[in-house]
Amino acid sequence: MPGSSTAPLLELSESEQDAIITETTPEDSADILEHMSRDEAVQVTERLEPGLLADILDEASPDTAADILRAMPAEQFAETLDSMEDSSDVESLLEYADDVAGGLMTPDFPTVVDTQNAHSAIDTLRFLEPDAQRVSSVIVVGNDGKLVGQVSVIRLALARARDIVGDLVEFDLFSVTADTDQEECARLMQHYDLDKIPVVDETGVFLGVILADDIVDVAQQEAAEDMYRIAGVEGASALGPLKDSVRSRLPWLFVNLGTIFLAASVIALFESTISRAVALAVFLPIVPSMAGMGGVQTLTLAVRAIALGELGGRRDLRLVGRELYLGLFHGLILAVAVAAVAFIWRGNIALSGALGAAMLVNMVVAGLAGAGVPLMLRRQGMDPAVSSAVFVTTLTDVSGIFLFLGLATILITHIQ
Repeated sequence: MPGSSTAPLLELSESEQDAIITETTPEDSADILEHMSRDEAVQVTERLEPGLLADILDEASPDTAADILRAMPAEQFAETLDSMEDSSDVESLLEYADDVAGGLMTPDFPTVVDTQNAHSAIDTLRFLEPDAQRVSSVIVVGNDGKLVGQVSVIRLALARARDIVGDLVEFDLFSVTADTDQEECARLMQHYDLDKIPVVDETGVFLGVILADDIVDVAQQEAAEDMYRIAGVEGASALGPLKDSVRSRLPWLFVNLGTIFLAASVIALFESTISRAVALAVFLPIVPSMAGMGGVQTLTLAVRAIALGELGGRRDLRLVGRELYLGLFHGLILAVAVAAVAFIWRGNIALSGALGAAMLVNMVVAGLAGAGVPLMLRRQGMDPAVSSAVFVTTLTDVSGIFLFLGLATILITHIQ
């Protein structure tokens, strides 16, 4: 059922899902799984008998079958794998983790040998039957199985029957080793606009290819993981087990609680100032809140750029300089806006001036923190996505409170 939506299936009860999967042919069931994410496919197949699941996975692509098998308990995994008629391609993928090139690749991509002639190479494609329609180029290997390059199907078709494939091959082909991280594979394919990237072993022997469709899934997965880490909910899902949500979210809530007490301790330093001008308490949340938002905006862009390999060397300084300028620009506009509102509301020029000046400086702090903190964490070998948000919001909270109340203390005689 290519192209069909899987959402209606997932909205059905478990018994209805099981009935649909068991009553369709293994080929159609495999098509359904191909259009699902890994987690969705596992959710649908985890209740199936190993024999039936093996029949379905025999019809699925090796990488889909491997993803589903990896998520199974050991006993079900072994029984299902043993029941498959042809599990050699799947077993070759299971040798690798699912987040490296070897675990992402399609091992049965068509290949031709560089010593073949064009007529023989075209015959190789004919054996693929319907699958050949989706192949625009084939991988060329040597007699030793090592990657040589690729040749387009059109060039093969237009060549004379006796032309040797090695004379037609295109050598400018990027490749990765089987242990290359999936993020690096995604970066290479996006940067060079590739539709596939060959995977080789440490000696250069061709193992398979990673297709663009697989990398789209990886890019979406990595983006989601970065977002979850920044928010402190890594490993949790909206409708997942409660214990998983508690385990992933509660520790970060305690960390956030600690930063709140830190901000509260700064406020405590200015108790006498606040007691002399209660209006300060009304405007106090504005400065740290606005800077916190600006800092998280910068942080999100910086973490994503790091994940995609877009930063490094002078580009780090360029990012910091850019966010410093944006912080100053945004700060000026916001400072004028909040100062105007404060003056209209309270009619006190000293109060509005302190508020505007604190806003300006704290927006600059936010830009520097949002760009600088993840870069410093990366240099220390830490994951910027995990802990950057805590540092950035703490800096903007503490500095915002200190700036506003500090300026108010200096101007307190004019604010009362």
